Amino acid sequence: MEELDLSLSILSDIIDNDVPFAEALKKVFKGDQAKQPYRNVVAALVGCELRHHLLFEYLTNPLEGLDTEEKRYLALVLGDIHFVKYIDADIVKAALRDRFGAEKYAIAEPLLNKVNEKEPLIPDSIPRTSNHYLSLRYNTPEWVLKIWQSFGYGTTYKMLRKNALPVCAWLRVCEPLKADELIASGNDFVATAAPDILSYRGKTPVRKLADFQKGRLFAEKPGIKLLIDKYTIDEPKELLVYQGNDDPSLLYEVIEHYGDRIGINLGVPAIEPFVGVSKRIRAKGLKNVNFFAAPVDSMQAAISRPQDLVIASPKSTNFDRIREQPDFLLHFHKESGEKDLYEQEKSVLENAASYVAENGTLIYLIMTVSKKEGRSTINAFLANHPEFHLIEEKQCFPHEPAETAMYFAAMVKKDVVAKDPETIAPLLTDPKPAPSPSLSAERK
Repeated sequence: MEELDLSLSILSDIIDNDVPFAEALKKVFKGDQAKQPYRNVVAALVGCELRHHLLFEYLTNPLEGLDTEEKRYLALVLGDIHFVKYIDADIVKAALRDRFGAEKYAIAEPLLNKVNEKEPLIPDSIPRTSNHYLSLRYNTPEWVLKIWQSFGYGTTYKMLRKNALPVCAWLRVCEPLKADELIASGNDFVATAAPDILSYRGKTPVRKLADFQKGRLFAEKPGIKLLIDKYTIDEPKELLVYQGNDDPSLLYEVIEHYGDRIGINLGVPAIEPFVGVSKRIRAKGLKNVNFFAAPVDSMQAAISRPQDLVIASPKSTNFDRIREQPDFLLHFHKESGEKDLYEQEKSVLENAASYVAENGTLIYLIMTVSKKEGRSTINAFLANHPEFHLIEEKQCFPHEPAETAMYFAAMVKKDVVAKDPETIAPLLTDPKPAPSPSLSAERK
């Protein structure tokens, strides 16, 4: 069956060669008109397997007599029968029988028939509150659950439920478009907690929207907009942003928010992932933007004076992308990546801090949910830098109105004074997250 054969090829490329989902799809379908009719079904089948990958592994791994490729084929069939239902169940069962033969089909058949039985895919013998169950039910590795559970079981459960919902696109509305007019034009655009950020729910792919192609819309999370709005600086001040991950939306927002009002310095590790930023600067005719590539510890040539606002946004575990990329955690190599990430985050913060002017503001921003990457990093930084004073810190969660998994800490640089131990003590504890779900409160 062509749909299942193509799906198997793409799934194996993703798993065996560590190829991202979108890239694996493109490799198969780009330029091949004969395969285009299968694209939507194949994307749904592979996406479903990836979003239930841990469950399908749990179900198929014990099946003796099936090789790895056959187990993946079976997982794709199970995904269609139990979840997406794009192809009639009898048709995909027949395709499986033809591929497996009678003997191997009999091995798989009990899993196929569970849809008509009371017995769930996840056995009742696994406690519903256990990490094992949550991992299988919400396709989240147990090591990730342990990170999130430092915020409490309730918060973890809400994040898991939110991540399991169909993802929507958040789009930043730029002049001359008006958010209110787009909302009034139909049901495709819905307001969010952030001004000029709309949730897009239309059927036309975002990349094919005329306004997106013209640069009047770009992808951005509501939480980013709320943060930039809150910590706005006025002319004739100057701003530095160092973006360590490959998401350009923070840089786009700074350009859109400030225009030509202040001096803007935008630093990235390499230009290649950010070609759109260069195009946007040229399209808007901005002469006040210094966009450069440099290691974070070698920005001296690009930054000639202290900055009034510095935003340090290093590469992180980036758990905010779990909803958008069904294979995100499949590609996350915990053993080799975590330690390097933490050291890199500390390095970005340390080096960015050296460019903050007296009475200037330093913002540390990461798109993730992790106390070690967030609060612990800031506690250690403040303990070593008495010249910086915490204004505000907040862990934001995807189930809150800002709909963004991110942590930020805003600090002001003042004259060095001895800090009262009673003042810094609360920062060294581990309080529960603030109950307020928005970033709209006044600056402390």
